[in-house]
Amino acid sequence: MSIKLVAVDMDGTFLDDEMKYNKDRFMKQYRELKAQGIKFVVASGNQYDQLKSFFPSIENEIAFVAERCLCNRFGKRNIHRRNV
Repeated sequence: MSIKLVAVDMDGTFLDDEMKYNKDRFMKQYRELKAQGIKFVVASGNQYDQLKSFFPSIENEIAFVAERCLCNRFGKRNIHRRNV
């Protein structure tokens, strides 16, 4: 069985205590994932706009599950959006 998708939670998992991550290291890993056809998903209860601000250079290539699953996007396409 091959890996098709990698999903990460942001707060306290992907991000450090200062709400940052090693961008150079991640981009190297992301390029390897992309070359292998593996999708990258950011999952968080945070707002979509906040999440995409962490990934400005690839925000249109990756997927987001945001706002407690009320906003789901893959690249530029809304997959699901529900207003509360």
